[in-house]
Amino acid sequence: MFVQATSTVSSSTVSAAGRNAVVTSLMVCCGFIACVTPVQIAIVMDLVFDAVDNRTWYYQFTIVLLEVNSCINPFIYAVKYREFQHGVRRLLSGHQMQVAAIA
Repeated sequence: MFVQATSTVSSSTVSAAGRNAVVTSLMVCCGFIACVTPVQIAIVMDLVFDAVDNRTWYYQFTIVLLEVNSCINPFIYAVKYREFQHGVRRLLSGHQMQVAAIA
């Protein structure tokens, strides 16, 4: 006797979640590349041509971009994931969060 397992989650829901995960990952990667590439260019220019002074506006801007890279991921998740939005709202409103015990 064979019993076929049924799922309560439809395949379209799973594929939509997979697409959302891929799009979010691409957004995170593009943000990383956009923030890190300018400083890498400045480092290569400095090593090859000794052409970058760390007091110039361009170099200072690249350092700020590196710092921004650390901050953009939560905003990307906030835009893409409803669960993240609800969690932030609950956290900011002061509701107690239930934490599962690790045994």
